[in-house]
Amino acid sequence: MSVLEIIGLFSILLITILILMLLISIVVGVYLIRRNKLIFPKIFIYIADNFYSILLKLFLLIGTEETFYNVGTEFYNKYYEEQFKKSKNKVLILPHCLRDAKCPAKLTPNGVECVFCGRCCIGEIIKTAKENGYKVFIVPGSTFLKRILRDVKPDGVFGVACSRDLFYGMNYLSRKGIPAQGQALIKDGCINTMVDVNELLQRLRDSNVDNKNNKTKE
Repeated sequence: MSVLEIIGLFSILLITILILMLLISIVVGVYLIRRNKLIFPKIFIYIADNFYSILLKLFLLIGTEETFYNVGTEFYNKYYEEQFKKSKNKVLILPHCLRDAKCPAKLTPNGVECVFCGRCCIGEIIKTAKENGYKVFIVPGSTFLKRILRDVKPDGVFGVACSRDLFYGMNYLSRKGIPAQGQALIKDGCINTMVDVNELLQRLRDSNVDNKNNKTKE
């Protein structure tokens, strides 16, 4: 066996070991996230922010693409939870597909302006969000996010979207250094979509530090 062949075999062995180690790390990481535990969070946030495409390819060896996005969202939620609660200028971004198919609201430069007709859940969500200090935007596409960041300059963003768009949105915000929280739709498809409204409303209330302090005093 020549020296080149030995080097080639060694390289293949080393790459195989690295891939196995990464897969084991992914499995352990998913387990810990589901157990609400984060180990070496700063290292993992750097990897998630900058090498998510590689992580996705490796994850597909053991799971599905949607599961990857959901796990990634869980990680971002847990990592930024406390920082997000301290934000003073929060925005809530809702997808326009949550609207009823016969929604009378019109699209404006600031997104869709809800008229509170009661046909869908958006009116109730907006009411709770504003009571807890959020500015709310109903957007027709992800490009609106950049406009909101430019014009409103939020220091915390809560997004609702399909699992894929939610992950990439939170990834973008994380790379910008903006604490984010997210909740995935329970039914997507770009029209008449659905979100767990009760869970969302509770999370909006829980993210309000003043509410939390009041409960502690009580």
